[in-house]
Amino acid sequence: MTYSHPDDRERVTELLGRPPMGPFTVVHRNKFGDPVVIENAPFLDDGTPMPTRYWLIGTNETYAVAVLEADGGVRRAEREIDDALISAAHERHQASREARIPEDYDGPAPSGGVGGTRRGVKCLHAHYACFLAGEDDPVGRWVHRELGFGICKLEIGDPSTAVTTDGSTVTFHTALSAINDRLAHGSYADPAELTNIIGEITDSFDDALRRNDISRPTDVDLIISGESGSGLARLESGTSSCTTTAIDRDTAEELFRLLATDKAADRQDHPGLLASDGDLLGAVCVLTAISRFLSPTNITLGTPTPS
Repeated sequence: MTYSHPDDRERVTELLGRPPMGPFTVVHRNKFGDPVVIENAPFLDDGTPMPTRYWLIGTNETYAVAVLEADGGVRRAEREIDDALISAAHERHQASREARIPEDYDGPAPSGGVGGTRRGVKCLHAHYACFLAGEDDPVGRWVHRELGFGICKLEIGDPSTAVTTDGSTVTFHTALSAINDRLAHGSYADPAELTNIIGEITDSFDDALRRNDISRPTDVDLIISGESGSGLARLESGTSSCTTTAIDRDTAEELFRLLATDKAADRQDHPGLLASDGDLLGAVCVLTAISRFLSPTNITLGTPTPS
């Protein structure tokens, strides 16, 4: 391993508050190109074993994780994540680091998994650094979600929907009333018109991301919040008291087929729906378009209760 570009070394020195004590490479940057995670060599310049392979150094990220830790994040992560998954992550990390040490080396070497530990959660910073560097680290992924990343939240509205992802909020055109009017001709929604509407919603969403220089979200959890989200939760559950529920993409498609194949007069008569929910076909078209476009890991209808 060699040192990063000299400019990176100067910036990393500023972020650490001291010169790095061994070779490193910047492996993750923020959108401005500033270093966020560095990968350390297995040994420092003086030969001392370096147990922390990935180091979180971004100012904002380090502070945010520190706040999460101070709020009991380590205990919550250990409680909410299967211990077997954490142990497997430690084993993968250790094997990957050991593969970088020459086979003929016989001196002291770094040991353990993430951050040098073998079990449990030692430090959220170390796990998050591993996740940002591209490792399959369930604790780092949990931290990412807790910090509000990896989530795409849509508050479906008429004539526009607000979408929040990775700290940015933009709007795109979703004229629900107009969509329902276009689909109200005859007893059933026209399949060709449904296809056109799904495409228009997708294009409008994609254009909004591009205009605001936001990358297409990947590996996200999709949240459909607001009144439409709660209405769709009632539709899925068949219970009028339901305000939030978790579904998968197949269930989202089932909701779409349910309303798309209903007679217009019957779409508001499903069990659980309130009179105030109105015709949810336009809202389910938005859900369908965005879930097809993003392929979310999980979908939540309605606003979930804070943990």
